[in-house]
Order: sequence, then structure tokens, then C-alpha cells
Amino acid sequence: MPAEVRARVMGELAMAWDGQWFLKVMEECGLDTAVRINARVRAAQGRLEMRAMLRALGKERADDLTDALAIIRAYTPMLMGDTVVASFEVLPDGRCRVLIDRCKAYEGSRRAGLPRSDQACLGCPGLWEAWLSVLLGDPPPVLPVRRMGMGDERCEYIIGGGGGGE
Repeated sequence: MPAEVRARVMGELAMAWDGQWFLKVMEECGLDTAVRINARVRAAQGRLEMRAMLRALGKERADDLTDALAIIRAYTPMLMGDTVVASFEVLPDGRCRVLIDRCKAYEGSRRAGLPRSDQACLGCPGLWEAWLSVLLGDPPPVLPVRRMGMGDERCEYIIGGGGGGE
């Protein structure tokens, strides 16, 4: 089996594992508790992911916010393949805008027929903060501007401004 196929299958299985874990916790504990626990677990996993990326790159930390975002951008296809469509733009003031046009976690929550479809979006800011805390040490603020799970056509995050690590 080619390496690309193995990587795609493993990414799909990781997302399926996450989705099944969430649904089973929801069945046992209710949606609000599952959302809260899922956000905590996803942030913890995010820290592990970025530590692994830094080790693979032979780095202690990212050089700056731009480097941190390049590492995240390199990582996300490994886990999610082409199921997340995102673009990154460095703004003139040094902050970064992240636009997400497709998100497998959000699509999965919609397909699951949950009473609401914001569960994936509620953990996302904490995931960005977890990633950046490992990559930069002192993470910049992450401001969610728009989120698909809240009814917007795409997600938008502004990262930076007023925090360390830039």
C-alpha cells in the first residue's frame, strides 16, 4: 500500500475514532458535558501533536508566529487530508487571519444529526491556543470572528496582537 494511501486511511481512522468517542460520551453524559470534555481532550491532543512536529523538525520552538503557522499548515493535512480547506494571511500589523472553508469535524457533527452543530467550533479556539502554546511558549491571542457551527459560511480566526510569541 502506498504511503499516501496509508496516511489518508490513518487520518480518516483518527477522525472516526474522535467522532465515535464524542458520540459515546454524549450518549452517556449528555451533549454539554461531551462538548466540554471533547474540547479539553482535543487541546491536550493538540499539544501532543505540536510537540511531535517540533521533534520531527528538530526544533525546540517555532521561530515566530509565521513559522508556527507554517508548522500547523504542514500538520493539518497529515491528520485531516484534504478534508480541511484553510488559508492563512499575514496582516500588515503582524497578526494572522485564518480562513477555513471546509472542516471535517464540523461536517461530521452535522452528519451525526446532533441537536446543534456547534460542538466542533466550541473546541477550536482552545485547539489553536494549545498548538500555539507549544510552538511559541507564550501564545498570542486567538479571536474567533466567524464560525460555521454558529451559522457563518466559513470560519475566521485572527491570531496575534497583544500576546507574546510574535
